[in-house]
Amino acid sequence: MKLLERYLLAVDKCYVQSLNDPEAEPYKSKYEARKLFEELHAENIDEESDEIKKEFDTLDLIDENNKIKFIIKKPDEYLYEPSATKKHRYLVDLLLDYHIGTIYSDTEEKGEGESRLQSILMSIEPALNHSLICSLALNLLNQLILIRTSYEQYNEAIEIAKRADNLYNQSLSTEPYLLRELIEIDSAIPTIDRRDEFEQIYTYTSFFLAQIYAKLDDKDQSANYCRLTLERQLDMFHSDNRKHFDPLDWATNCATLSQYYMTKHDYATARHCLMCADKMLENVVSNENLPERTASFKRCWIKYAINLLSDSSDRLLQAADRDVTPNEIVRSLTIPKFEFKLSLPSAPMTCSYVLDYEQARQVFLFAMEKINSAKSYYVLDGFVTDHVELCQDTSQLYSKLVFFESNIDRKCKMYKRRIDLLSSLCKEISEEHYLYLVRQLLFELGECYSILLDLKLEQKEDLHTIKIVEKISHLIQSGISAFERFLTTMNDKKTNEKPETYADEYIRPVLLAHFYMGRFHSKSTQNRLEHIQQSLNQYKTIVDYVEKHPNALEHIEQEYTICKEMTNLLPLKLEKLRQAQ
Repeated sequence: MKLLERYLLAVDKCYVQSLNDPEAEPYKSKYEARKLFEELHAENIDEESDEIKKEFDTLDLIDENNKIKFIIKKPDEYLYEPSATKKHRYLVDLLLDYHIGTIYSDTEEKGEGESRLQSILMSIEPALNHSLICSLALNLLNQLILIRTSYEQYNEAIEIAKRADNLYNQSLSTEPYLLRELIEIDSAIPTIDRRDEFEQIYTYTSFFLAQIYAKLDDKDQSANYCRLTLERQLDMFHSDNRKHFDPLDWATNCATLSQYYMTKHDYATARHCLMCADKMLENVVSNENLPERTASFKRCWIKYAINLLSDSSDRLLQAADRDVTPNEIVRSLTIPKFEFKLSLPSAPMTCSYVLDYEQARQVFLFAMEKINSAKSYYVLDGFVTDHVELCQDTSQLYSKLVFFESNIDRKCKMYKRRIDLLSSLCKEISEEHYLYLVRQLLFELGECYSILLDLKLEQKEDLHTIKIVEKISHLIQSGISAFERFLTTMNDKKTNEKPETYADEYIRPVLLAHFYMGRFHSKSTQNRLEHIQQSLNQYKTIVDYVEKHPNALEHIEQEYTICKEMTNLLPLKLEKLRQAQ
């Protein structure tokens, strides 16, 4: 069997068969491949073609400080050089060592792997952009990027990536040979196929950079390299060079990129990314992950709608505060910063800030359709967290839509729907298994009761009819019950006692729960003396906690000031009520 044939068998075992190795022997094929690569060092090179000999006319081997290196010869430069066969043998050995070093790195022997790869890099560094060497060099640099990243040495990884970037730019006019052609050049391979392979290697470089900058929390650079990677992959897709192209992965990364632009309030670019992600799903023939990804893309659209409504309301509030037009606060961007080369249908919804209820309602209805569709996959029995989050999104959509509604009756109905939804979930979700979710739901439910109570008090002029008094009383008691249950979830599981100190993440919600309960009690029209006393108790709880834990003040500074005032005012009010009785 020829050297090239044995090499290709080892490559297949290392990079293809290894994907199916059993869990008990995760590196079985890798180890077998390493043994094959090591054996190939002793194999004779088959008869060399004139083409490869010609390529070696421009390369020379030198011995520098007892280290053999390739250099690129200058035109007409005469050097005392070794034979083409010797140079060829050395290059093949470097190729084999590259695979061996990569296997060491892949099998959790990164120190050995990096040492071998660095040694190869030193041997080829003076000739990195030569046709025979540049593909090996770019692959080598990518492996070193991965190793540095695995050590969380991200800045070092970026420096290596810059070298890869320079190599790529210097090799734009070069026709790089495939790795296997370092053994035997195949004249039947079209130039474009060689270039496509090299472009794919560099695409991995840009993909790695997107991930590294994300780890460094440099979201701008991460998004930039993510976009670059997606554009390069899309070029392969359009050129029918799809062996390295996964439409589902591309769509997923594109949908993820949309979330970045959403945080930048660039809804035109975010929408474009989501539309491209949806479009690319049409090219997924069969994949077990397709239903889950499709549902997750719908969730991206839902977040888009919620954020658009939220930003729109903030913009209108700022305009009203400053007595200016909304466009003087910030204008809507209607043209995306870039456009991927895909043929898209007309946009399913606006990317402009909404100004009134009718516009907001269209965004709301679009998002609700996505929620109902996503729920068909994320069912409660099996996807508890995801299903609950979709219900929370529904609640948030109603909350955002209320801002644009002027009719109090309709506002009340929206809050009633939020309450019905959240109440139902609180009954269905296991507190034992999903404590964090239950806490979120109970707190939001209590807030809904508080807002609905305020709306009802604003809505009714006559608050003393039996029916209205009962309704107000019901809302008060329901809100208090929601917050009491929320506070109970914080109790010690063994003693059921309240903790003396709460974790930082819970200080604000716990103290706010007491604050809300104080407000509920203060608005009761029945048993005024009793409710005012309860209101005072809640405010005093907050004041006492802050005085005992001064660091808590930063979590609830504004409400603490009110509570402090109330602990001074309410005793006087209580005394007047007692005297009146």
